Amino acid sequence: MKTIYHLILIFSLFLFPILIWGEGSESESLIQTSYFQTGEGRVAYSKIGEGKRNLILLPGIGDRKESYLELAYLLSKGNTVYLFDLRGIGESDVSFVSYGPNETAKDILAFIREKDLQDVYIIANSMAAASAVYIRSKEEKRVLGLVLSGPFVRDKEPMSFGMKTLIHFAFRGPWGPSVWASFYESLFPVNRPGDLKERSARLKENLSEDGRMFAVRSMLLAPKTECEPALQLISGNVIVVMGSKDPDFDSPEGEANWIGDTVGGTVKIYKGAGHYPFVEEPNRFYSDVQLLWQKK
Repeated sequence: MKTIYHLILIFSLFLFPILIWGEGSESESLIQTSYFQTGEGRVAYSKIGEGKRNLILLPGIGDRKESYLELAYLLSKGNTVYLFDLRGIGESDVSFVSYGPNETAKDILAFIREKDLQDVYIIANSMAAASAVYIRSKEEKRVLGLVLSGPFVRDKEPMSFGMKTLIHFAFRGPWGPSVWASFYESLFPVNRPGDLKERSARLKENLSEDGRMFAVRSMLLAPKTECEPALQLISGNVIVVMGSKDPDFDSPEGEANWIGDTVGGTVKIYKGAGHYPFVEEPNRFYSDVQLLWQKK
């Protein structure tokens, strides 16, 4: 993450409490939730559509599966789409011992194998992009392509003690969900969705439940030591989507191009978009996802 940006942002939240949105949310589209049982707890997911291809959509830290709804409905035409909550977030259990990209990868690998899914394509945002890379490195015959959105797939440098302390302080206690909700809104620096306040309010409500902020803090601090080496083990049919104004990166285009070069993938830069391009431009994102199988 871009350390200086986060430090300034988090401190500003404490200096100017007015930036923190209150609660309250409007009803959202209802989708049926199912649960995948792991050894430590249940991971929540929803399934929509029906088709030969199986598309797995993974959100980033603190986000919920419903964030993908608009894109998921577009993709469900002729495809089977699985929208997941990460362990500890959304409707998933909080009984897990650990949280991070490797844990997410193992949950989804177990799901793919237990359901015996073939023709799998994974769309993953932020930290979950590292999970997607790891999953494909382990199941290249099943997982045929990836879309990595606003991807964190490597640890450029160890997180400083000061940053770890700040994460523990900012995202702990009764203020944690509010701070996260404001942070989430800051990741749309240019094109703010019309329902952004409602989205952040729903995140705040979910993260106010016992155990969920612990999961968020754990994911923020989790290294990618097991997932990062997998970058060298996959090649081709990867699309890297990056918003040119993603505030989580010092150089969004530079990071996207590095990932694209490393995995032999295609890079798509969404001008003016932030950390969630699939929310800001779902129709364009939908068209780009289809390139994974249209080129075959």
